[in-house]
Amino acid sequence: MKGFLWVFTSVFCLFFVVTFEFEYSILPELYKLVNPFFEALIRFSGTVFFGLDSDFNSEISSDSLGLFVHLFNLFFISFGMALLVTEVFMFNSVNLRQKLLQILIYYLSLQLLIYGFDKLFKGQFFYPEPNILHTNLKDLSPDILYWSTMGISRGYSMFLGGAELLVAFLLWFRNTRLIGLIIGTGIMINVVAVNFGFDISVKVYSCFLLASFLLVLSPYFSFLISVFSLKIPSEFIQVPQPNPRFNFKLKKVMKWSVICLLLAEGFFPYFSTGNWNDDTAKRPKFHGAYSVLPNRFGIEKLYIHRAGYLILEDENKVKEDFQMELDTMNQEIVLWDYRNKKESMWRYISQEDRLICLFSKSDSTQYFQCKLIH
Repeated sequence: MKGFLWVFTSVFCLFFVVTFEFEYSILPELYKLVNPFFEALIRFSGTVFFGLDSDFNSEISSDSLGLFVHLFNLFFISFGMALLVTEVFMFNSVNLRQKLLQILIYYLSLQLLIYGFDKLFKGQFFYPEPNILHTNLKDLSPDILYWSTMGISRGYSMFLGGAELLVAFLLWFRNTRLIGLIIGTGIMINVVAVNFGFDISVKVYSCFLLASFLLVLSPYFSFLISVFSLKIPSEFIQVPQPNPRFNFKLKKVMKWSVICLLLAEGFFPYFSTGNWNDDTAKRPKFHGAYSVLPNRFGIEKLYIHRAGYLILEDENKVKEDFQMELDTMNQEIVLWDYRNKKESMWRYISQEDRLICLFSKSDSTQYFQCKLIH
């Protein structure tokens, strides 16, 4: 029974890691290869078992409907494959528990490196954009409120990132792994609590990472229970030992090759861009908040977002965003309304970037005079 559970857990974790959409800079994104099959299976399960419309979103992304149907499918796929492995092929002698824990150790360290460097260099908790800073507190959603508050303090972001990087390093070595797992489990419990408390849309993934920490920590449970019950443990831990027949030097080379690859994955985005502190990174031209003078067409404010968006705010504080492409050579702005699939062309005149006049190229009566306020 125990062997069956470990086979089931191994298959489930492997399929989840391979299929969950996560963008990498160096490592191959395997989900792009296998997800067409799994998304077709999601559409089948969604319509047959859950009565969903055939055109529902079947993408395996953070907390999406497709992800929840995918988890349902993975449960039965893993169950079937576990039965096949343990009963038909009689692979009870295969120590999948040891292999799974080794894989999860390096997978967890990879995620901690990526998120740790993101926090260290402000690639995750951005400094709030002008449209956020000019929004009343009561109008902000809990997740935006949390991210904006975190983005204001670089020091605390560096502290969190440093803690995650420390745990990643501790996981690599047997002598420091236990303390790394304890600290990492505490960090992930906090992450899960934040995601549920502020309704941040990575709940399923953070729960998976927390469960992975607990799985890797499971060989130490007897020891930890003895310690916390103030009993002297008879032995330190029961951890699967490496195969002594395996070439020690080769194993060491492989281990450090994997570690270097993980470090490169976490570090590469910042090395390639040279952006070591996003708070001080160069912003696009006209980035900021503007008041519309005079109030035209019910528009009171205009915002230029760093990610290439122009945002209009009306008298009722309702905001509408458009994708923006700025042509400084011809002094033109192309706006794309992705809701109505319409494109509009505007010309602009600026005075030291503090005063902008926008003129519609299709209708000369439409223009905005904007004054920088932030």
